[in-house]
Amino acid sequence: MGKRKAVLGITGSPSTGKKSVGLLLAGLLNFKLLDLNKLAKESSLIQKDGSVDTNKLRKLVRKNINGGGVVVAGHLLPHILSKGEVDFVAVLRCSPTELEKRYFERGYSESKIKNNVSAEILDVCLADAIRIFGGDVVAEFDTTLKEAPEVTEAIAAVFTNPRSKSVGKVRWLSGSKAKNLIKLYLS
Repeated sequence: MGKRKAVLGITGSPSTGKKSVGLLLAGLLNFKLLDLNKLAKESSLIQKDGSVDTNKLRKLVRKNINGGGVVVAGHLLPHILSKGEVDFVAVLRCSPTELEKRYFERGYSESKIKNNVSAEILDVCLADAIRIFGGDVVAEFDTTLKEAPEVTEAIAAVFTNPRSKSVGKVRWLSGSKAKNLIKLYLS
């Protein structure tokens, strides 16, 4: 019996490029893409309040990753799978000011923009991924002003050479813009 193919996860704040990068990465590795948002919608797991029935989604995802060869993409990744079920997790990051523009273009409400940008500033997706999957399988990638193919190549390179992975280098609260970000989003 041969070795199981890997299961790769992609998570991050909304609008960081998870779907685009996931599709390209799955194609590059000849893996199947499992888009958590799409699966939740197609399976009618989105509740009236907009939340997702994560227990039912977890069961569906586990069936779909059996045997590996899958890229699982979505911000819910750390709420659906657990340590040992994912071999590598890429956390996509994007500058808060760029995210704010993207959310505005998507028509997000002011409170939804503030909540999502605040989560990015505070490294929520990264912290969740490390807490659930362990720091040894997590790497972060700054997607700010980068095209999906460039990010995909970077993820593939780190996946094949884990010694080159980086965690904790993307820091939105350091440097000259930190005070402004705190004032705008965290106060």
